[in-house]
Amino acid sequence: MNIAIYLVKAVILITAGVIIANVVLESNWLRNLSPLIRPFCRASNLPKECVLSLFASFFNPTAGKSTLAGFYHEGKIGDKETILTVVMCTFPIVVGESLLRVQAPIALVLLGPFIGSIYISLNLFSAFLQTFAAFIYSKSRFPPQKDVEEEINVAIHEISQDPSEHLKTALKKSFTTLKKIISIMVIAFLAVDLLFRFEVMNYISLFFEPILRVLDLPGECITALIADLAHFSAGYATVAALLTKGVITAKQAILTLLIGSVLIITLVYLKYSLSMYISLFGKLGVKITVINYMSSVISKCIIILLVVILM
Repeated sequence: MNIAIYLVKAVILITAGVIIANVVLESNWLRNLSPLIRPFCRASNLPKECVLSLFASFFNPTAGKSTLAGFYHEGKIGDKETILTVVMCTFPIVVGESLLRVQAPIALVLLGPFIGSIYISLNLFSAFLQTFAAFIYSKSRFPPQKDVEEEINVAIHEISQDPSEHLKTALKKSFTTLKKIISIMVIAFLAVDLLFRFEVMNYISLFFEPILRVLDLPGECITALIADLAHFSAGYATVAALLTKGVITAKQAILTLLIGSVLIITLVYLKYSLSMYISLFGKLGVKITVINYMSSVISKCIIILLVVILM
């Protein structure tokens, strides 16, 4: 009964959180941040075509990448500028599409406000490191550009949308997300409970404990890592189940989630990103994928190291 009550509450809160997050992110409030974003774009010293794509990515990542690909194929920007822009787009994409729209509401409900907020913050910081590193490199390699402000104003105009369309888009995205995530979450949570009930988890723990001991993680954490490969919500649910049963601490939960995010990134780049970047940028897409993936993994490893040392 306790598990049933927990799952019902989780489903209700996750549904509300995902819908609210999507409605907010599809509304015009993000455009109010443009005065804060403009100085960053201008200061990058990227060509105006890259700045236009970068600024658009803060509001619509798909439009930003498509615009960048168009400029690249027209010969207006080179390989280096294109790669830097894609890497610099990491933070706005992670903020809008990956974390706040879906993962943050689910993490805060399943993992609790404390662990959930720490994990989300660390993910944001990891993405920020990627963007900031590309920004520093770009600023040091390119001279200041002219007419950047005019291009940014064009971007603001082009991303405008009817408020009613914002709501429809938000609800549609919410429904699509929830339809998949809730079923996966419930199955993962119940599966872990059954593994504990039939003491299968004890054998799993003994087998993987030597490997995970390096990071001071119990062997049971391997179930969360495997679940992550299926879907991030399954990983969250598995970690939540381990926390509920007192198997892992808050630090171990965060480390497990961060390691799991590296696995997810690897899977995403192999299944989706490589083909997407090749379709958009041709042969350069392979190079973009490798550089973007390596920068993601390096930034994640830095965050994992900080958690091991500081927590």
